[in-house]
Parts: sequence; structure tokens; C-alpha cells
Amino acid sequence: MRTVIRGLSELLVTLGAVVLLFVAYLMWGTALRADSAQHQLSSELNQQWASANAGGQGHAAVRPAQPEQLSLVTGQPFAYIRIPAFGAHWRFTLIQGTALAQLNVSPGHVPGTQLPGQLGNFAVAGHRVTAGNPFWSLPSLKDGALVYIDTRLNTYTYKITGQQTVLPTDTAVVDPVPGHPDQRPRQRLITLITCNPAWTGTHRVIVTGQLVSATARTAVSS
Repeated sequence: MRTVIRGLSELLVTLGAVVLLFVAYLMWGTALRADSAQHQLSSELNQQWASANAGGQGHAAVRPAQPEQLSLVTGQPFAYIRIPAFGAHWRFTLIQGTALAQLNVSPGHVPGTQLPGQLGNFAVAGHRVTAGNPFWSLPSLKDGALVYIDTRLNTYTYKITGQQTVLPTDTAVVDPVPGHPDQRPRQRLITLITCNPAWTGTHRVIVTGQLVSATARTAVSS
């Protein structure tokens, strides 16, 4: 009996160590891979912008009523997202698409939703854990917090206005008018999406905001 108990104890200790190592990999191991991907995506995006500016397209201001047109390619970066409430240096590229191949390296724009600054709903999804844990703190984002979307020409500023938790099947949250698919949009919204609880993902945290300004950028971020 003592031998059996000792064997079970050793097995449990081994299993516990394996679980801890797996959690550490999810939290920090994938973060290293995501950090490398972010450097590459950021470099690629800045090169695209520098090339476009060298072509004489400049940094002309675009009013909120006339957002710039963006050519989106799945897996390719097109903007930056900044959320100061998550830290002064919190910034990720935004890429097109929300399949695992995209979300494993960066937060992604939900295909079919609007672009930054457009009438309707600009939706972005990101991992809560893994891939650098970009939206780990999303459930703690308070009303009034600001979210900045930097495109080549403009910085779009959204103010957070609400939060809810829904099932993964509730796709109405990304409608142009959330929950009202037949209505024409009259507001310029942002929707940020991540899993909840962090380790199971049985639900989705939905954080929404409204555009409050769009200003011309004078330089490309590095």
C-alpha cells in the first residue's frame, strides 16, 4: 500500500509540474514568438507607409465622415492599436482576419465589419492568453477609457462606453448596429472581443466604444 501511495504521489507531482510548464509556455513561451512576429509586422507596416508617403500621397487629414480607404489582405498588417489603460507602451499591430493563424501573432480585424472611422462597427478580436496575451486586461477596461487606432494617415480615437459577456455564437455584437442587423448605422463604433474566462473561453467579453475624433498623423510610428 505504501508503495502504491508513493507512486501516486510521484505521479501527481509529475503531472503538476507538467501543468505548470504548460501554463508557463502559454503565458510566456508563446509571448516570445508573438513578440518576434510583432517586430516583423511592425517593420513591414512602417515600410509600407514609408513607401506610400514617398510616392507623394502625404499625410492629408481625413475627416471622420470621410475615412481613408484601406486595402486589406488576410494576415497582413494595416494599423496599430494603442490602449493607454493597459500601459504606456502597450501597442500591437492590427492584421486582417481572426482565424487562429492570425490571432496567434496579432489582434485581428473581424472580416466583414467596418474599417476604422467608418459608419458602423469596426470589430477587433484578440487572444486573452497566448500570443503575448494582448487582451488579457480587456475585461478591466472601464467606461471612458480611450482606444487609439493609428492608420497611415490618421489616428482614430474611440471612447469606451460599455461591456457585456456573450456566448461565442452571438455574432450580433459585430453587426453595424449591434443587435439590430436591419438598421442603418448612424454611429462610428469599435468592438473589442476576447475569451472569458481566460483559460476556458466558454464566453466572449465584448467591449464597445464610440469614435470621438479623427486627427491627421504627422509621422509614421516606429
